[in-house]
Amino acid sequence: MKTAARLEAELLRKQGKSVKEIARKVGVSQSTVSRWCSDITLSTDQRHALEKKRKEAGARALAPWIRRNRDLKKKDMEKQSQLGRQDIRQITKRDLFTLGLGLYWGEGYKRGSQEWGFTNSDSEMIRAILTWLHECYDIPTDRIIARLTINLRYKTQTKRLMDMWARETGISLSQFGQPTFINGYNGSKLDGRSYRGTLRIKVRRGTSLRRRILASIAEINNQMTLNSRKTDAKREMVRRASSAERLNAEPSCAI
Repeated sequence: MKTAARLEAELLRKQGKSVKEIARKVGVSQSTVSRWCSDITLSTDQRHALEKKRKEAGARALAPWIRRNRDLKKKDMEKQSQLGRQDIRQITKRDLFTLGLGLYWGEGYKRGSQEWGFTNSDSEMIRAILTWLHECYDIPTDRIIARLTINLRYKTQTKRLMDMWARETGISLSQFGQPTFINGYNGSKLDGRSYRGTLRIKVRRGTSLRRRILASIAEINNQMTLNSRKTDAKREMVRRASSAERLNAEPSCAI
């Protein structure tokens, strides 16, 4: 014979209540409610309602954790932003020189053609390189030749893109060659107003400049390699010294 508690549990389950709710209301364990109501099948709407309630309960439970982590993230971003600015201090010409070499090392022409060239899709990067050329090598902007590469999907945006790059870099439109159009697939979901293309800049009569810059980059690489070897040698000396100390500290075995 079914008890009153079981009958109440079955009734609540048929109404679409969760096992947890029923157990709390009836005053028995969840495993008992599951056993009592195992032969009761909920409708699709009831299952969806319970799933919705479960997700809402989970979101409420996670809300404090999410807020706490959001606050921690915000504080860390503010702290690291302040520290990052302090790390830079006042940029010197030497800082600019090494920065430009690093940028050219990463994105500049290093193999093949003897031309000086630099390609990037970030106008701030282009402006940094132009400043570097002017301040460190006395290359005026009017010695720059620019060419924009555009995906065919955005060919109708050519004028906007040319005007945008000229405005953002300070390179006159008269120094831009005809754009290059590529047929490669662009998997990004950018609309016509968000697409930027890629800008390639060259320095007129820049072969000697390229050789000089690549020589500086090679010297950086040589010095870093030497420093790395010195560091490795020093670590090896420390390791051997530590090993010798341990051997000397071990008691000898009397025979």
